[in-house]
Amino acid sequence: MEVSRRNLFKGMTVSALMMSAPAFAQLEAPQKWDAEYDIVIVGGGAAGLSAATVAADEKLSAVLFEKQSFLGGSSVLNGGMFTVAGTKEQEKQGIKDSQDLFFKDMMRAGKNKNNPDVVKAFVQTANEQYAFILNKLKLYPDTVAHQGYQSVPRSHHFVTSQVLTEMAAYAKKGGVKIETGAKVLRLVWNENHTRIAGVEVEVKGKKQFVLAKKGVLLAAGGFSRNPEMLGRYNPPLENAVSIAGAGTQGDGVLMGLAVGADMLDVAYIKATYGFKLNPKHIDELSTIYWSGGIIVNKNAKRFVDESQSYKILGDYALAQPEGKSFIVFDRQMAENDYKNNPQGRILIEPIVKENKVPDWIYAGDSIEEAARKAGLNPEALVKTVKEYNAGIKDSSDAFGRKTLVDTSGKPLPLDKRPFYIMPATVAVIATYCGLRINKDAKVQNIFGEFIPGLWAAGEMTGGVHGAGYMSGSAFGKALTFGRIAAKDIAKQK
Repeated sequence: MEVSRRNLFKGMTVSALMMSAPAFAQLEAPQKWDAEYDIVIVGGGAAGLSAATVAADEKLSAVLFEKQSFLGGSSVLNGGMFTVAGTKEQEKQGIKDSQDLFFKDMMRAGKNKNNPDVVKAFVQTANEQYAFILNKLKLYPDTVAHQGYQSVPRSHHFVTSQVLTEMAAYAKKGGVKIETGAKVLRLVWNENHTRIAGVEVEVKGKKQFVLAKKGVLLAAGGFSRNPEMLGRYNPPLENAVSIAGAGTQGDGVLMGLAVGADMLDVAYIKATYGFKLNPKHIDELSTIYWSGGIIVNKNAKRFVDESQSYKILGDYALAQPEGKSFIVFDRQMAENDYKNNPQGRILIEPIVKENKVPDWIYAGDSIEEAARKAGLNPEALVKTVKEYNAGIKDSSDAFGRKTLVDTSGKPLPLDKRPFYIMPATVAVIATYCGLRINKDAKVQNIFGEFIPGLWAAGEMTGGVHGAGYMSGSAFGKALTFGRIAAKDIAKQK
């Protein structure tokens, strides 16, 4: 449905008006465009590069603008987990999964606040994108891991850099022009103000107007590196540590807001739990609590069911005295986690492979010894562990833990020496909210009307995750909706 510029102004929310200032002034179509393409892609992360591969396959004239001097965006920093259901890799391991179960898990994770039509599009198209990676890029997962809000193991682990590099090469070979160091400044209306016609972009200090004959795709990432936006939408996270690409400043979100786009899921921005102190990279996140570890506060007391999503764990951890918490685990848990879970493997590799304890972990042949080294009360921690072991044995755990992760796996007693304690913290790895889109990745205003000429994909979109987050779905969301958006743009006249 087409919407007039006048109606777009009427549809703007107060937050949209605030967040877009001073960039709110609408750009008119230039008398002459400096360049023209079928599709203009804004952002060179997983979503943008995925769209670029489709543009190549669809024989579209296409350009991808990335403001950084390199491609990858925040996708470079992710753990490489791609959630997809019903694969041969799962079948080989005896894992029974389906798109229906995947969909139900996504809605359960999002507390039904996510858009079911958008979630269905993700779940269904994920297999198509997965097949592209295997068959066209010749890349294959090395692990199928079980993570938060998954009824069965569903996170297919890839080496992220390989996926991104191969997509870029595939797109370039197919004729897509990729420009780094090119910052898109604004979206540009056509002369009648009835559709988004293109973009204003600055390349090497020179501003240009680039026409998108079929459509513009915003795939510019979230706003984890923009304290002002984080503070506006979720004040407690304004000064939180961020593990995200330097370019995640919210540029694409602001451009969308400036032309009337609606925003979804901002109330559910959450930090992720399990990082070592002062983290710099996603690899410094451990989810060893899903291999049996427990989490305690500075008083050596548990405060949560550790089988829950790391987003929920993050909320509980932030609420503890001084925001301090510790993950306690034993040798058996370390070995199991190293074997079955790529996430954070680098943190415990010295323990498992070299029998050495890294300086961010405290160890002891007894709970008391490990506690003293970590600065925790030995007697209190011994009591906590004793109560935990007894509770999981007779299904009377004080915090209701009955599984290792989500709905699966039997909790393990913490009793195989040596014992380890890792001080842990939270970090914002992504904002998981953004512009409202439909199942075809078309951007919508607050009335649910399509803003003609504009699509969005990846982290900067809302409606997929809702109020919660299935681990491993962010990379998949970006890869899949990049494909969805580009295929829909290709259909435009």
